[in-house]
Amino acid sequence: MIYSIITPTKNEGLYIEQTIQSVINQTVLPAEWMIMDDDSTDNTYAIIEKYRQLHPFINYIKLYDFRPELRNTGGRVAAIMNHADSLRSEAVHLLAKIDADTSFGSDFFDSITREFKNDAALGIASGRLVENGIPETIKDWTSGRGASLIIRYDCFLDIGKFFVSKTRGEDDLAFIATRALGWKSRTFDIWFNHLKPEGIRKSKLQNHYVTGFYKGSVPYWLPFFLGNVARDVFRKPFLLGAVLQLYGYCLSRYVLRYQPFPLFVSRQLWKEQKIKISKRIGLY
Repeated sequence: MIYSIITPTKNEGLYIEQTIQSVINQTVLPAEWMIMDDDSTDNTYAIIEKYRQLHPFINYIKLYDFRPELRNTGGRVAAIMNHADSLRSEAVHLLAKIDADTSFGSDFFDSITREFKNDAALGIASGRLVENGIPETIKDWTSGRGASLIIRYDCFLDIGKFFVSKTRGEDDLAFIATRALGWKSRTFDIWFNHLKPEGIRKSKLQNHYVTGFYKGSVPYWLPFFLGNVARDVFRKPFLLGAVLQLYGYCLSRYVLRYQPFPLFVSRQLWKEQKIKISKRIGLY
């Protein structure tokens, strides 16, 4: 199956060379790899240019002052991905979003594209995250990681492409939207390594507020969200983190009424959250 990769990046000079080496060593190469540089100020361009001269499928695009109103990483990434898709020159069966701080084995794309080829109903998938040599524990194999997200192009069009917002969640919501429209979603036990620990761009306290704001903008089903908040009271930073989540949720949902995501996505999320609660209390 023909696939293209899109990689949004900003100041990933410490990691992107390992990502590039992972891609150029694939047993099945992409038709096109669009590296979208979100106005990096480090040595990102110099590293990419060294490899671009040798591998013509690498397409480097520098963005200047792109969508300045989108400050949150997730919302910007969604907009950059959709913009990159509009610039692609190759028709593809699959579109891959690969972060610029990942590495993976040489058969990564061969293995995942084979899964799509074998199952016409598979709409979206990801590899399994490994950090410091330790694979993450998977509780829900129908969900996935945005750092190595691969989506069937027909499914991508079906869900309306990535959801652009002033918050985050573009990866999770793509998986939810896929299931809402009857496609399958899956994490496969095909490893990729995240070179940089997740969530280090923001402080823990700010992360709690941003998480609450995002969950209110979807919005999460209120009883499910309150259950999460009650759980987080007993996790660091304990009560303060839970309060910040609750504040962010109420601000986006009830005060600002900021709901940028399609209703069919929210309904699917509520359905799945109700099932999760039913399982926890033994009613499902």
